[in-house]
Amino acid sequence: MSASQTQNHAADLSAMDRMLSPRSIALIGASNTAHRIGGLLFANLKRAFKGPLYPIHPTEQEIMGVQAYASLDDLPEAADLAVVAVAAKMVPEMVEAAAAAGIAGAVVVTSGFAEVGEEGAALQEQLAEISRRTGIRLIGPNCIGYFNMHGGVMANFAITPDSPLPKAGGTALVSQSGGFGSYISLMAMRAGLGVGWFVSTGNEVDCNVSMVCRHLIERPEVKVLLACVETLRDPDIFIETAERAIELDKPIVLLKAGRSEEAARAAMSHTGSITGSADVLYAVCEQYGVHIAETMQEMLDLGLMFETGKRTKGRRLAVLTTSGGAGVLLTDEAAEVGLTVPELPAEEQAALEAVMPPPFFGSMANPLDTTAQIVAHQHAAVGIMEHLGKSPSIDMITCVTWDHTLDFIQALIDGDKGTDKPVSILCTGLVEKVSEAGTPLYLDPSRAVRPLGALARQSLDRPKVVKAPVKDEARIARMRALFESLEGRKVLMEHEGKQLFAEYGIPVTREKLVATPADADAAAAEIGGKVAIKYMSPELMHKSDVGGLRLGLEAGSVQAEAEAMLQDVARGAPHVALSGILVQEMVPARMELTCGIKRDLSFGPIIVVGMGGVLVEVLAEVAMLRPPFDADMARKVVASLCDGRIASARRGLEPAEIDAVVATVMGLGQMALELPEISEVDVNPVRIANGRAVAADALVILEGAEDAGHH
Repeated sequence: MSASQTQNHAADLSAMDRMLSPRSIALIGASNTAHRIGGLLFANLKRAFKGPLYPIHPTEQEIMGVQAYASLDDLPEAADLAVVAVAAKMVPEMVEAAAAAGIAGAVVVTSGFAEVGEEGAALQEQLAEISRRTGIRLIGPNCIGYFNMHGGVMANFAITPDSPLPKAGGTALVSQSGGFGSYISLMAMRAGLGVGWFVSTGNEVDCNVSMVCRHLIERPEVKVLLACVETLRDPDIFIETAERAIELDKPIVLLKAGRSEEAARAAMSHTGSITGSADVLYAVCEQYGVHIAETMQEMLDLGLMFETGKRTKGRRLAVLTTSGGAGVLLTDEAAEVGLTVPELPAEEQAALEAVMPPPFFGSMANPLDTTAQIVAHQHAAVGIMEHLGKSPSIDMITCVTWDHTLDFIQALIDGDKGTDKPVSILCTGLVEKVSEAGTPLYLDPSRAVRPLGALARQSLDRPKVVKAPVKDEARIARMRALFESLEGRKVLMEHEGKQLFAEYGIPVTREKLVATPADADAAAAEIGGKVAIKYMSPELMHKSDVGGLRLGLEAGSVQAEAEAMLQDVARGAPHVALSGILVQEMVPARMELTCGIKRDLSFGPIIVVGMGGVLVEVLAEVAMLRPPFDADMARKVVASLCDGRIASARRGLEPAEIDAVVATVMGLGQMALELPEISEVDVNPVRIANGRAVAADALVILEGAEDAGHH
C-alpha cells in the first residue's frame, strides 16, 4: 500500500469503527409511537446502549423520556452514528446533513430506492454521490439495520424491543437481505448460537457484505463469520477477508442465494461454457478455505460447531449411542464427510465395558452401543465420556440421546467441557441447558456429523495464503511484441499460441511452420515418426471442414499430401490465404484433458482443468483455480478430477504425467496474471501418454475479439 492508500485505509477503518462501534448515536425520524419504525428503533437502542442517544424530531421535546433535538445542528457533539428512518425522498438531505455535522456513518433503514424502479434508483444514486463526495459511510438503504451486542448497539428492527436481547457471543452474521437476515438471526439465537454481531447491508449503496466481513474479521471478539449473499460485490475484498481468516484461523461460512444466472452472460470457450458463476464462486471458496452452506440450517449448524472454538487433531470419530440403528446412520454420514469410525483396541473396549453395570449386552467396538441401560446410570455415562475424552484412538465424539434424559445429557455436557476434542449431540429436541452450555446439539444424524467434517477441514486442510509471483517483464515485452505483430487480429493461429505456451513452460508438440509442400516433407523427416500437417490461416478456424488437415503421415509421403491439402482448401474455401503449413508430431494419448483460462465477471481470470477431447461436454467434469496459486494447489486440483480416480485408478495418470499437467496449469496461471489482455485460452486436447502431457492444440483469444467465429 502507498502512504496515501494506507491513510485512506486507516480513515475508512476509523469511519467503519465509529459507525459499527459508536460511542454516541443520533436517530433521525425518532418517534414516541412504539409501533412505528422510528419508535421501534429508538426503544431498541435505548434498552442496550450505554452512551448518549440523540433522538431527532422537529417538534417533540422528548422521545421515550430522552431529550429530543429538532435537527443535527442542535446536538452537543458530532455523533458517531446516525440511524435514518424517514421517507425515501427526505433521506439524501438527511444524509447530507449528517455528513456536514461530522457524523462518521449512517444506517438507512428506509426502503423505496433501487428496488422499486427508476425513481428510487435515482434517489439511491444521490446517496452514492453524497457518500463518495463527503466520505460518510452508509449501510443500506432498504436494510433492517444492525446489532453489535459487544457495544450494546441495537440499531435494528429485526428483533422487537419486547423480545430478549441476543447474547454477545463470538458469531457474526452479515446478510444482504434484511428480512431473511432477521429470520436467520432469530433462528440462530433459538439454536443457541451466540450471535454477537448481525449486519444487514440491503441495497449496498456503499458498504457491502465483503467490506463488512473485512471489518469484522479483525475484531477480536468475532470467532466465526456467517455471510448470506445474493450478489457478491468487491470480490477482491472478499478474497482478502478469506486470506485474513486463514491467517487468524477464523472460519467463514457462506450461503449464496441465486446460484446460476450471473456469469452465464459471459461468452466462454467450450471449456468455460460448462461452468456458471456459482461454480466459480464455489471453486474460489474451496481454494480460500471458505465453507459453503447449501441451506440456512447448514449455515447455523456449522456456526454452532465453530463457535466452540475447538479444533481436531484427526478425523477419527467415536459414535456413542443407545440405539444401534442411529449408530449405523451416523457411521454412514461420517464416511460421506471424510471421517472414519475406527474399531477401538481390545484393551480400550474392556476398560469401557468395565464402567458399565453388569450384565452388559451392548458393544464398545465403535459405534459404542451402550443400549438404553446407560441412561439410568449417571456414573457410567460420566466414565465413558471421560475415557473417550482421553482416548488416543479417536479425535471427535458424537452422542445420541433423548431430550428427557436430563442426567445423561448433563454427563455429555460435562464430558464436552472436560475434553479439547469436538463433541456433537444428536437429540430428539432442543434442550435449553445444552445451548446454554455451548455444546452443539442437532436434531438429525446428518446434521450432527456434517459440522464435524467441516471442523476437520478447518483444522487440518486450511489452505496456504499464496502471494502473486514476480512478473517476468522481459517475457511480457516479447509476448506484447507478438500481439502487436498480429496487426489488430484478435485470435492467434495455433503455432502462435504454441509460441506463447512455450514461453510459459507449457509442454507443446514438436512442430515447424513451413512455406511449401517440399519444405513440409523436409520438416517431417527432421521431426521423425508420424506427423500431422495443418493448413494455417487466421481466416480458417475449422481446418478439417475444408480438408485443411492430414493425420498420421510419414516423411516421403508428406509433399504429395500437402499439395492435395492445398487444392482441397482452394476448392472448399477459395477466399482463404495461406500463412504456412504446420508440420507437427503425432502425439499418442491414453487420456485427454482440457485446460484453459476464462475470465469470470466477478473473480477475473480462472484456470479451468477438465476431462478433455470429445468427453468434455459429456462429463462436464472440471476443477477451477484462481491465480495466484502454487504447485501444491495445482496438483491437488488435477488429482481431484473424477473424484480422485484420475490419479488413483489402475490406468490413471503417472506421477510424471501429473507433473506435466501441473506445469501447464501453473503456466496458464502465470500467463493470466501477466497478460490481462488475453480474454480466453483453450488447450484442448492435452494429450497424455508415456510420461508426457502435451498441448496438441491452442486457441488464444485477445480482448475485443468478435464473439462469433471462434467456436
